Amino acid sequence: MTVSFHQYGKDFFPGTGHHDSIGESDGKYYSLNVPLYPGINDEMFLDLFKDVMTQVVDKFRPDVIVMQCGADSLNEDKLGQFNLSTHGHGAAVEFMLKKGIPIILLGGGGYTIENVARCWTHETAIALDKVLDNKLPPNEYSNEYSNPYLHLEVI
Repeated sequence: MTVSFHQYGKDFFPGTGHHDSIGESDGKYYSLNVPLYPGINDEMFLDLFKDVMTQVVDKFRPDVIVMQCGADSLNEDKLGQFNLSTHGHGAAVEFMLKKGIPIILLGGGGYTIENVARCWTHETAIALDKVLDNKLPPNEYSNEYSNPYLHLEVI
C-alpha cells in the first residue's frame, strides 16, 4: 500500500499523482494519491493527513510503516510551494508514531538545505522522544539558520 501526499498541478513536475491514479492489475486500490495545491499550511495539512491516515491504517492494518518525510513541503523551499513549519511537519511523524506500529522514517525531498537539516533533526528527535533546544550557538552559518518560522533561534 502506498499513500502519497504531494503537490499537484498540471504545471508542476512530474505531473503525476492525480487522485484517480489508484494502481493497476493486482495492485489496484493499493495506491492512494492525495494531491495538494500550493499554499497548504500546518493546520490544513494535519487535519487532512490525520483523517486520511487514520482511515488507511484502520482499513489496511499494516504490519510496518515506511514514512518518507519530504522536506520540500516546508515554507521557503526552493521548489515546493507549501507553507508547513518544522513543527507541523514533525506533527505528522508524531501522529504516526502514536499508532504503535513499527515505523521506518526516511528523509526525502527538500531543496533548501537549511530547512532539510532542521526538519530531519526535529523529526529524529521526535522519533527518539527527545526535546532539542531551539537555540543555536553563534557560528558562520547563523544567518542561514535564524528563521523564526522554522522555530530556531541563534543566541
